[in-house]
Amino acid sequence: MKRIAQPDLTSESQIHSTGIALINLFAQDLLAFIDVGLSKEKGTKWLTELQILKMNISESNYKDPSVLLKEIVNVGSSPLRGPISALVPKAQWKDFYNRLSEVLGSRHLWVHNEIRTTADELKSLCILLRKVSWILELQVSEECGDLLSLLEPEEGSTQEEVQAPLKSPSEIVSTFQPLTENEDIQVGFPLAGPFISYSYTLHLNGSIRDRGTESLLEDLKPDAGTLGALLIARKPSGGRLRITEDGLIAAYFGDHWGYLAQVGANNWFPGHLSS
Repeated sequence: MKRIAQPDLTSESQIHSTGIALINLFAQDLLAFIDVGLSKEKGTKWLTELQILKMNISESNYKDPSVLLKEIVNVGSSPLRGPISALVPKAQWKDFYNRLSEVLGSRHLWVHNEIRTTADELKSLCILLRKVSWILELQVSEECGDLLSLLEPEEGSTQEEVQAPLKSPSEIVSTFQPLTENEDIQVGFPLAGPFISYSYTLHLNGSIRDRGTESLLEDLKPDAGTLGALLIARKPSGGRLRITEDGLIAAYFGDHWGYLAQVGANNWFPGHLSS
């Protein structure tokens, strides 16, 4: 039985409802996966025992996607990670939990209406959720696949390629310094959006990739390494990026999207910023 209906892609409200439903289904499937694993290991009362161990007066509502994801993403020693880490290869732990952090950030955007609810945004969400849910064999992975078939079937799978930097980060950051001297916004300061429909990945070497087309900024702009090095210096863990129409670049800082830098249209992906 289908748990989610395919939306009318001309209706923003239907797209928004589908995105929220997809995130909720992902959290539901993830909690069920964790419950099965911990019940086998610790018994069916594992949640009660966890509350006692944490000396919580009130129960943590792990049915709330935000509560569940924050616990898994932010608490490295959380027992909730046990069933996940038992299935995900150790070499992939960092990448996997970084993606879960991206899911948490995406949920914030969708729930708080900080993005334009377009088909492209829904596609990006489907791709992200499918990457995470596939390795855990969650049912929502199939539902993401069905939606991607509706959106753009040929782009339902993506590969991340990391290119070697041409200069050391310190050398590139020093050349970018004159462009950051007059900044009025502190790094990490909350940005409420709205963000444009494009989304990006900041790799650990400073490469910036358009998640929709897989193109790298350095292949389009000769001085992209300068910007990439600045961003990675400010957000060493890399991760997903969003940007406003005014060119304010945001990264996810644990529980909010925050300021990272500002760029003009001439320093960004062609056609993404109007000026």
